[in-house]
Amino acid sequence: LICLLSAAYFSASEIAYNSANKLRLKKAADEGQKTAKLAYKITEKFPTVLAAILIGNNFANITGSAISTVIIMGMVGKENASLSALIATLAMTVFILVFGEIIPKILAHQNADTLVRWIAYPTAVLVILLTPVVIPIMLLIKLLSRLWTNTQEESPTVTEEELSTIIDTIEEEGIIDEEQSDLLQSTLDFQNTTAQEVLTPRIHMVTIDIDDDKDETEAIIRSSRFSRIPVYEDSIDNIIGILNINHYYKERLTSDDVNIRSLLMEPYFIHKTMKIPAILAHMKDRQVHMAIVVDEYGGTMGLITMEDILEQLVGDIWDDSDEIVSDYTQTGENTYDISGDMNVYDFFELVDVSDKDFDSEYTTIGGWAIEMLESNPREGDSFKYKNLYIIVSEMEDMRVMKVSVRVNPIEDEDEE
Repeated sequence: LICLLSAAYFSASEIAYNSANKLRLKKAADEGQKTAKLAYKITEKFPTVLAAILIGNNFANITGSAISTVIIMGMVGKENASLSALIATLAMTVFILVFGEIIPKILAHQNADTLVRWIAYPTAVLVILLTPVVIPIMLLIKLLSRLWTNTQEESPTVTEEELSTIIDTIEEEGIIDEEQSDLLQSTLDFQNTTAQEVLTPRIHMVTIDIDDDKDETEAIIRSSRFSRIPVYEDSIDNIIGILNINHYYKERLTSDDVNIRSLLMEPYFIHKTMKIPAILAHMKDRQVHMAIVVDEYGGTMGLITMEDILEQLVGDIWDDSDEIVSDYTQTGENTYDISGDMNVYDFFELVDVSDKDFDSEYTTIGGWAIEMLESNPREGDSFKYKNLYIIVSEMEDMRVMKVSVRVNPIEDEDEE
């Protein structure tokens, strides 16, 4: 019985120290809880502790098996030694497996944070007692690990997906609120976001034709809420510079006929696949606030500003000139009207649909709808995606301006 209880203790200790939340332990240790402080120190030296636990566990199992064999042999008789050994082996296997392994490990995993504090002192004593045996083993492990790491790349302590899961978990547990969680998740997503995912598409760009007369130019500038406007010559695919509106008005004070070309700043061009952390670094180095995004053919795809990049981290930034325009309207309990310009990943977040397996060249709802319909769409055309039923509700020329969406219950989901 003592050997079985010892085996249960060692098995529970192994799982508890492997499953305990080190962040919670450290927090409790910093608050002055002695058992938490000792438990945290043990988790910091887990390989050494694990060696001691495994030695103790094996010793308990072997001793228990030997004692049970002797007891059963005394009951059955020495003349039936083979039968005694068989009975002892079967009995100890069942008892050790159920009461010494399965039950203790499951309970320890469910109560790891509490258990590691309860057993902190006994575990510390165990490690001290077994130090003479553990040290040679750890030296051997260190030697073998050096041989292993010569041919194996070291993996990161935590992957990006694991970190994202941790953030979701601590939000669910109430350690951080939703706003803090969103900010942390945005920081993770920020690293992999490309220019084409955050740009203002060319069709929405406010631009000036260098050949426009001064009245047309003045009208565009006055109606625009932007501090910088791209200027093109012949075609929007030929951006020749960026006009700073403050510089324009400064010149306008002294002359009615402003030479736009002389005020232009050199445009900064980036490819659509460039990651926004790199864009941000380049824009800071060049001291520019706007970049023109081009596609693989060199054509103008859109533009991206410093504000667009920062909004990926902290959410929408509003100033006095911004108009608050929502990308969607909820029309019922599970129905929405969605703008064709809405970012498709924001849409999936809105309707609580995973984008894990989503694969599309388009980043807007309108572009995605055209791709899914595989033709020039018309009002009333529809398609299904997972548990979503989507209808094209408004068109303008060849553009999908608005779609209506019904979110069906998950059990009614129809996979494409």
